[in-house]
Amino acid sequence: MIRWMVWLALGMTLLSAPRAHAEEPALPSSPAPSSWVTHWIYRDAMVSPWKDTSWAPHSLVNTSPVAQGTYSIAATLTSYSALYFSTDPRVAEPGATFTLRVHGGLAGDGAVVQVRAFADNVLTPGVPLGPRCEGGRIRANAWVACAVPFYALAPAGARIKGLLLQETRGLSLPTLYFDDLRTDGLSVPPVVKVSITPPSVTLPPGGTQAFTATVTGTPNTAVSWAVPQGNAGGVITSTGVYTAPGTPGTYQVKAVSHADPTQSAIATITVTSAPGKGLWVSGYYTGWNSDLYPPDKVDFSALTHIMVGRATPRPDGTLSTQFDNDNGPAIARRLATRAHAAGRKALIMVGGAGEHDGWVGAASNANRARFVQNLLAALDSFGYDGLDIDWEPVEVADKPNLLALVQQLRAARPDMLLTMPIGWVNTNFPEEADPWFAQLVPYLDQMNVMSYEMTGPWGGWTSWYSSALTGEAGNRPTSVASSLNAWVGAGIPKAKLGMGLPFYGMAWRHITGPYQPYTDWSDYVGSDNDFTYARIMSLSATGVYHWDAAAQSSYVTFASPVVDGTVRWISYDSPQAIAAKGAYARANGFGGTIIWSLNQGCTDPVSGANPPLDAVKNAFQP
Repeated sequence: MIRWMVWLALGMTLLSAPRAHAEEPALPSSPAPSSWVTHWIYRDAMVSPWKDTSWAPHSLVNTSPVAQGTYSIAATLTSYSALYFSTDPRVAEPGATFTLRVHGGLAGDGAVVQVRAFADNVLTPGVPLGPRCEGGRIRANAWVACAVPFYALAPAGARIKGLLLQETRGLSLPTLYFDDLRTDGLSVPPVVKVSITPPSVTLPPGGTQAFTATVTGTPNTAVSWAVPQGNAGGVITSTGVYTAPGTPGTYQVKAVSHADPTQSAIATITVTSAPGKGLWVSGYYTGWNSDLYPPDKVDFSALTHIMVGRATPRPDGTLSTQFDNDNGPAIARRLATRAHAAGRKALIMVGGAGEHDGWVGAASNANRARFVQNLLAALDSFGYDGLDIDWEPVEVADKPNLLALVQQLRAARPDMLLTMPIGWVNTNFPEEADPWFAQLVPYLDQMNVMSYEMTGPWGGWTSWYSSALTGEAGNRPTSVASSLNAWVGAGIPKAKLGMGLPFYGMAWRHITGPYQPYTDWSDYVGSDNDFTYARIMSLSATGVYHWDAAAQSSYVTFASPVVDGTVRWISYDSPQAIAAKGAYARANGFGGTIIWSLNQGCTDPVSGANPPLDAVKNAFQP
């Protein structure tokens, strides 16, 4: 097999090898280190583990001329033929040499023979033998000693599997003789081993996963990726990013070492499809209003993940873990404990609105390594399963460091959960669904659209809902559905994409419902942390509930203005709107939903009643 591999390599490298540097000595000028091991290749016969796999006419038992002992090698090197001696992999120590004696026979004075190595499964260019011999050439009718340093034959650290003495100019040489072939300073390399992280994973159809291959026992850590089942088993990029096929089943990815192709590792992928099942419900719990929804009242039966906020990044790469509450650390630990007892996952929300400068500094090249370690330390200290990377906004200049951050987090802890919220999309500006974000997909488990507060008294807009599911148009240019589909078009798989649900509403004065011209920002009264679900329900006692079938949105109007004597209209997500969104996510293959925020949905801190969370449970987790 080795011989045929060399012939294949020869087909790519039949050009003449470069000439040796004139200043390099032909023979070692100092004795070899005592730690070196001498390995004979030929001394009257081939010496194990070396093998003769030559493809030139030759004899291993030539009786004359002989430099030492009984036999020498006689070889007639015709066009591109070679003496080839193969072995188990060896690595050259600094200063290692290949030494031999050569005799030019009757007519071989100055004969050109190229010395080459088969290293890392590539045939190297090598160097001419003559300049490495006593007197600087092969001599007729005389034996000369030659010494070829391995640094001239193969890159440092390469795994050498063979040595060649080859004619490389397309000529036929007179019979030449070789004797006393040996190496000094070659060592048996560590055994190459390959492993893949994660070793197994479960994905939905079309889901993606970034795999990492670790190669030990060689400085050459490169691998080739493949899917043994072919295209039917999915596809994997040269960097290890796998995309699952559309058909459920069990598949594999394989990483093969470049240094030693006999060494590889396999990871297993289980592709499952359970229509109507498995939608995630990731609810944000915020420390600054924990009194609205005490930690011990959280209903985990409606959730798959809880995202506890917030830890804040500092520009120097450190992290505040006060969670916006004097008792924040204790609250965070309590929620993690309760989540795990219920079989749910807990994530730390990192960042959020207003923390952009902290993200920029912490994720910079200077501070990123420290920041990653601090994030992982927070996970371990509070007993959490992952991180929600809430970087708002993501500026153009931020993108390289954001990508590097999620890559390093995934590499540092492959099994952790990583999620990220992203913005809703104005259909008049489709570039807001930036295809760059698809680069984050392999490293994130969820990418959730913050599809709330999707309106404002901007020029050309008519009054619109906080979180309309459908019904967008030029003067109300956004909806949950259009934003989700814009991100799908930008390359984010549906299986990793979730929608946002607000447990609060937006209150307005001067206008009495949707599809009306805004006046200006004086129309806006309040929303997040002000018009909670409990407050809306209290105000609704004097209002009228409405359902907009085109937008699949709910709202309440007031004939007699409320709050400040001017509020006439509140847009919010009722159980009817939540049910519509759950049905849409399930019918269209989206991953799930995020809730902002669980605290604002609670209507009674004593009992823990949370009507919108009950509606989510029915809609997303039936």
